[in-house]
Amino acid sequence: MIVFISIVSFFLDGILSKYISLNSIFLPLFTIVSLVIIYPYFNNNIYRYLKFVAIIGILYDITYLNTVFFNFFIFMILGIIICFINYLLSVNLYSIILTTSISIIMYRLIIFLFVLFFKNHDLNFLNLLVMISKSLILNIIYSIIIYLMSESYSNKKNILRAK
Repeated sequence: MIVFISIVSFFLDGILSKYISLNSIFLPLFTIVSLVIIYPYFNNNIYRYLKFVAIIGILYDITYLNTVFFNFFIFMILGIIICFINYLLSVNLYSIILTTSISIIMYRLIIFLFVLFFKNHDLNFLNLLVMISKSLILNIIYSIIIYLMSESYSNKKNILRAK
């Protein structure tokens, strides 16, 4: 279940990014959404989860950005945030939506700060808000769909998840 959700999200990210322009109101970050959805399937084994997140981060860097450790570190930060939120909240649809929203906002904020500090672009806070709002719409819809499908499948097949 973990690998299937991650692979589908990973490839959907690439496919939709190719066909959706940056000016669209939908910007996919499905791989980050998959990190939120798969966490309960690790049954609170944070070490295994963070290893998996690290692998996904490196693959994301190599496949989509031609960098080596940029998204690796961002994904690790997001993985720690996801672990912390799941420690505080029980896993249900509302917590998944909240965790997805926080993860997307943090991802965009880290990217924004990196570009602001190291690339010398004239960015402002409005650019950040626009990018966050464009990212949230599609990704929250995707997280709801994937959560409901994975919950249904895991209940049907008796797959254990953290509550």
